[in-house]
Amino acid sequence: MEHILIVDDNKDITEVLATYVAGEGYEPVVAYDGIQAYHMFRECNPSLILLDIMMPGMDGNAVCQKIR
Repeated sequence: MEHILIVDDNKDITEVLATYVAGEGYEPVVAYDGIQAYHMFRECNPSLILLDIMMPGMDGNAVCQKIR
């Protein structure tokens, strides 16, 4: 099953997005900050990342640069 990584520090947003992703047949993987997102990216190799920009720790731009 393909994974979609959802990254946002707002748990309400991640829950809604995870519900939609699962409903479309994908496996949602959720991270709540940039550091956790980078580790989850390396673990599950997602097909898509829904990435918030404004987050504590490492922001979305830094995560994107590190992944590239």
